[in-house]
Amino acid sequence: MDFHYGDNQQMLHDTVDRFLTDKYDLVTRHKLLGDLEGQAQLWREMAELGLIGAAFPEGLGGYGASPVDALVVMERFGRHLVTLPYLMTAIVCGRLLIAGGRTDMIERVIAGDARLALAAGSTHVLRSAEHHSFTAAAAGAGWTISGRMPVVIGGDSADTFIVAARTSGALGDRDGITLFLVDADQVARRSFRMIDAHGAAEVVIDALSVGEDAVLGEIGGGVALVELALDHGIAAACGEAIGSMGHLVPATAEYTRTREQYGAPLAKFQVLQHRMADMYIQTETARSMAYVASMSLGDTPVERARIVSAAKVQIGKSGKFVGYQAVQLHGGMGVSEELDIGHHYIRLNTLNQMFGDPAFHLRRFAAVGAPA
Repeated sequence: MDFHYGDNQQMLHDTVDRFLTDKYDLVTRHKLLGDLEGQAQLWREMAELGLIGAAFPEGLGGYGASPVDALVVMERFGRHLVTLPYLMTAIVCGRLLIAGGRTDMIERVIAGDARLALAAGSTHVLRSAEHHSFTAAAAGAGWTISGRMPVVIGGDSADTFIVAARTSGALGDRDGITLFLVDADQVARRSFRMIDAHGAAEVVIDALSVGEDAVLGEIGGGVALVELALDHGIAAACGEAIGSMGHLVPATAEYTRTREQYGAPLAKFQVLQHRMADMYIQTETARSMAYVASMSLGDTPVERARIVSAAKVQIGKSGKFVGYQAVQLHGGMGVSEELDIGHHYIRLNTLNQMFGDPAFHLRRFAAVGAPA
């Protein structure tokens, strides 16, 4: 199987890398965390460059010929520790808009005029679409929605939420979950930064009345759509993780070549050479799994779930190992604010938990069974 980027994907890779190298170093990243207008300006520049469109098919106004194009963008985002809500807006919610046929919203997202967040599942890790946090009851021609979700990733900057609410059935049922588009000014939210500096919000909806045009997709059929969107999100998160690991390996090797201990560079010690070789092997193993996961997104739901969960487990294991070894080999510098090593370690551990931890995906892999 050929894992090399095509000409257009390599051009996209180089474009994203040049843009972020010019616009998004570690100091700028830190400043933008408290600068909402600066974040919005960077988001618009990304849209003008076509980066958001890379997550959408050409037939819907985007530029992406395949899900691998989104992985190319996410890999570079991982390398540069980007905290903007690309993963939730363009990848996860973008996929829900495609499935729900909301072309008007897709145009706004690609243009950089709309940012979305998904409020679904009973926990902040968004791993079980059928375990709801919100309920909705029919009221005349519309619906009344209520509920609370303590952590909505990307909820701090979203102007629209996609809310998954139970409209029928019992907790845990696959049927009965309906998706609604809700304007951010219609909910109560408390914004905050997570441990990895990415934005999130607690969202509370209290007896909100919405019209029937707020429904996204089929009434009661939201679980399959959310699962599809989350699998796209997992594949993209795997791309972000390999971008982060792909930076840590050479950065650690370079540090050990210059840092001396007992009169010799650290890189001269064989035991440390073995550790760096293991970091490289884990990164390349994760890279292969990330590519396979992206290429499986068009498969049947069962096959897609099997491959995506396998990739999530391996990349979680690899990211944890590579991040930990990078911090260890950098010594005290590895946890300083001035170096990006510790920031990568935190983000890799967050990605390991997001959309379900390894234990969840091992159970999911086992539940869907072997390929036919």
